Amino acid sequence: MKKDRYFRLLSLAAAAAVLIVVLMGTLVTNTGSAYGCGHNWPLCNGQVIPTAQVHQTWIEFSHRAVSGIASILVVILAIWVWIRLKNVWEARFLAISSVFFIFLQAFLGMGAVVWGQSSVVLALHFGISLLSFSSNLLIAFIVCEETLPRARRIIPPLHNGMTWNFILLGIYTYIVIYSGAFVRHTESSLGCTDFPLCNGHVFPEPLISKAGVQYLHRLLALILLVWVILTLVRCLRNYQNAPSLSTILFVSLILVLLQAVSGIFIIETKMALIFLLLHALFVTGFFGLLTILVMLGLRHYKR
Repeated sequence: MKKDRYFRLLSLAAAAAVLIVVLMGTLVTNTGSAYGCGHNWPLCNGQVIPTAQVHQTWIEFSHRAVSGIASILVVILAIWVWIRLKNVWEARFLAISSVFFIFLQAFLGMGAVVWGQSSVVLALHFGISLLSFSSNLLIAFIVCEETLPRARRIIPPLHNGMTWNFILLGIYTYIVIYSGAFVRHTESSLGCTDFPLCNGHVFPEPLISKAGVQYLHRLLALILLVWVILTLVRCLRNYQNAPSLSTILFVSLILVLLQAVSGIFIIETKMALIFLLLHALFVTGFFGLLTILVMLGLRHYKR
């Protein structure tokens, strides 16, 4: 049906728009553009469309504009999902969460501009952005399942242990991501200026320092990498009849490795912007794939 085609396109457009918002947020942070529009919101330096030629102003203004477009797409999609997929409980739940997270994300961004925020809240802002993207990615996944010709609902034959493994892996990943955002917002990205050592030492000296903050993030990321590898190996051995799981995990592993490589290049290039953006892109994609695994696991658990 033609309407279903538009439905799929809107779901993909909403997910893509939120992804762009996440990346533009990273661009704003790493170009020092957070106050490109001053302490004004929703106006930019008191203007609807800024006239200043400073690039930080246009980066922040563009971020706000894209966020506004993404919010409109998310709301329209949520209403359409509520009407078209009224019998799919996952879709309705995600429709509500997508709207909630996109506006919570906007509120935290506004608060950071108007009132100023601590590094903890700024890190949380990135975490909320990931939840916003993941909600819309899951909606797009469900919409394609429900509307594509010959598509079918995926319910892999998982044991409860693997379902809980996906859930705990997702929670742990969120913690790792939060630690990475905290590294950035405490200006600890170059706390360790080399890799794999930390300023020439196996352990940072002193431990309670910017080097210690980055070292903790490295350690958490290493555990995450090992966890993903072990999960992939287990799926390849025990769930050969569910190739979709191994495929998602294999792509996830690639994204984790790319994220690690981009993190190394952030250090080696003294925080080159391209690697900062790639680092955010890879971790956002990885977390989105993990939420798909969690959803598939919960489907079997609830069946």
